[in-house]
Amino acid sequence: MYLRAILPLLALILAGETVAAVSSEYQTATQARISGTYVMVVFANGSKAMVPIASLKPEDHEWLVALSRQKPMAGGKSTVTIVAAESPVAKTKNTITVSSVEGPLETIQLCPPNVMRDQIGGTCMLYARIHWLDIAGYYTQTPEIYKIINGTPPDSPWSEPRYVEGLFSVFTSHKPSPARHRLPPQEEPFEWARSQLRKGRPLLAAFPREIWQALPPGFIAAHSWSGGTVGHQIVINGFTWNKETRKGTFRIINSWAELPEFDLTTEAAGGGALVIEESLSPIGEVSKEPAGGPGKEVVKSIRLIKPVGAVNLYEVETTHGTRRMVAASEDAVRELVEKP
Repeated sequence: MYLRAILPLLALILAGETVAAVSSEYQTATQARISGTYVMVVFANGSKAMVPIASLKPEDHEWLVALSRQKPMAGGKSTVTIVAAESPVAKTKNTITVSSVEGPLETIQLCPPNVMRDQIGGTCMLYARIHWLDIAGYYTQTPEIYKIINGTPPDSPWSEPRYVEGLFSVFTSHKPSPARHRLPPQEEPFEWARSQLRKGRPLLAAFPREIWQALPPGFIAAHSWSGGTVGHQIVINGFTWNKETRKGTFRIINSWAELPEFDLTTEAAGGGALVIEESLSPIGEVSKEPAGGPGKEVVKSIRLIKPVGAVNLYEVETTHGTRRMVAASEDAVRELVEKP
């Protein structure tokens, strides 16, 4: 059986003319896995792709099938849930799983994402949004994610226009359109964050500097890599708060398989280590608040505060006020603020 499994690959290797017939983009493939009507591929540079089998020419299909037998790509732990189409009037999702007050201690916990995902390369901005939407009841299927990230540079996905467009299309592809609420400039960020979580709204947030400073000590002790100086996008789906000691935690939803979620203390989150950006209404929520503030938001000025690895921390003044944002460039800031 073993010999039969590797014969197709050996045949391709020995027949130089057959290998030459394989498309150049697949000749550097090092692992593969057939999954339904798609083939998952890992390339020599560490990038991954999800390719529809129907799109492959015969030589490419034969090559990848042989590779999947000889060097199979490990299956992921995530599962894909197909959500049945809803009626035009969406049902309201109750995201709150814990809401309690015991003496001075308040605890709010929202549901986790339906699927916990592991980001590929530096795609945390996309994967955080996928988790954020998931908690609120807006599900994104795995093939749609791969359409956005396939072919993007793993260390600088924001340089690929399709990836930047995907940061918006994951919202606009849903009906009804998700209601986003930006942090009002006059609000204290952590107080506002807690008020939003009490309403069942998960939060999009970021670590704009050395993220190792905010990670659990046990995780740091077990990993020689510090996390570097690259900013990192995450989601918040809960908190604890002691009104007497004025201390608490935020529950972080992450996009690393080795650290999918953890509690961040308010002390570690202070001093700009954690930046609160937006909240998201659960699907079906009826709210009198205008999503994103009154009227269309327009950028008035952008000031670079400091580089944070491959991205930057900006202070952005808009028609809705002033706030801080993590983005790859000033153009990316304008896209994130002004594009619906």
